[in-house]
Amino acid sequence: MTQALPISVATMAIRRYGDLPAFRSHIDTLAAEAADKGSRVLLLPELTCVGLLWAYPEAAQTTVSDVADLYRRRLTPLFGPYQESLRDVAQHRRIALAGGSFWHEESGKGVNSAFIAFPDGTMQRQDKLHCTRPEQAIDTIGGEDLHAFEVDGVRIGLLICYDIQFPELTRHLVAEGIQLLLVPSLTSERGYWRVRHCAHARAVENQIYVCVSPLIGDLGIPTDHPVQGCGSAFVACPIDNRFNIDDGTYARGPANAESLLHVSLDLARLDLSQHRSEIRQRADRRPALYARLRT
Repeated sequence: MTQALPISVATMAIRRYGDLPAFRSHIDTLAAEAADKGSRVLLLPELTCVGLLWAYPEAAQTTVSDVADLYRRRLTPLFGPYQESLRDVAQHRRIALAGGSFWHEESGKGVNSAFIAFPDGTMQRQDKLHCTRPEQAIDTIGGEDLHAFEVDGVRIGLLICYDIQFPELTRHLVAEGIQLLLVPSLTSERGYWRVRHCAHARAVENQIYVCVSPLIGDLGIPTDHPVQGCGSAFVACPIDNRFNIDDGTYARGPANAESLLHVSLDLARLDLSQHRSEIRQRADRRPALYARLRT
């Protein structure tokens, strides 16, 4: 069994990119630091693509009424090249990039897709499954599939922001054997606290690590109600005698400042938490009871 997984979790600032190479340079800088620290995974936030909207002059005049059209016309053609940028950085820096979701149109509907770009050049996609009201307002729909993946033999799941608020998804991933859940996020201050509390709840309920990566700052689009993000990167863990961390915060970065949180996830301790701790929620579940209560 892998004893530890070094990971870097980004608190990433919104930037106004002039083109896709500028975005790639930003990600490459973060990946270079993470790789230098020995991390095997770099977790990036939700919708890291939105700064690319500023490559187009009409962005400065876009309002709520026409923001959906801006997303469709300007982001969708970049979907393929954006993925190639993530793939190139992962291969160049020899580190898995996770998260970094991208809004694009498929079959007339918007989709928010995150990625896992592996150092060997392969990629996996995970769509957001539950859409917030602002996402629904620009005709975004939720995905239909949820799968785990592996890095260095460690089973990992990924849920985008709002999806962490639905415990059924994490339970499904735990049934697939995950030890770590990654959560790219873009949300307001209230939303950040929802994500944070739910991340802690999922860590306690399932005795796993949960890492959250926020996008922060003011996008300035749309002009009459601009997207704003806040928060700090953090890692939640089980609350028990094996971790001995009373508030379940394994690590946390500075609030509302771009940074990377470098942390080694102790998987041996997690195994002890799951099988030999003072509280064993996984072992004490009563599925037959829950099924009967639903009938």
